Amino acid sequence: MNWLRNKRKISSQDLLGMLKRIDRAYGIVELNEKEPVILETDQKEKLYKVRSMKDKDRFYNVDTDIKTCTCPDFNFRFLKCKHIIAAEFASGAAT
Repeated sequence: MNWLRNKRKISSQDLLGMLKRIDRAYGIVELNEKEPVILETDQKEKLYKVRSMKDKDRFYNVDTDIKTCTCPDFNFRFLKCKHIIAAEFASGAAT
């Protein structure tokens, strides 16, 4: 993953966190097959709205091109969150 290249040493805690995000992203994608939780808002610009798993009325804005999300996790860590990963999986653009 591109965002790993900036780190010199990856701890087991970092790896565990990444695996948790990927697992949660798969859960979002699976849920999306039953009900719309990943909404494409602009195909050309690669923009999505991904529903919060905790608050069913909240959606986060995801840009899969520049890898940003409006969720608290992304804004705290500046790493790919589960919403970005889920939108990439749903669009077939996972990298």
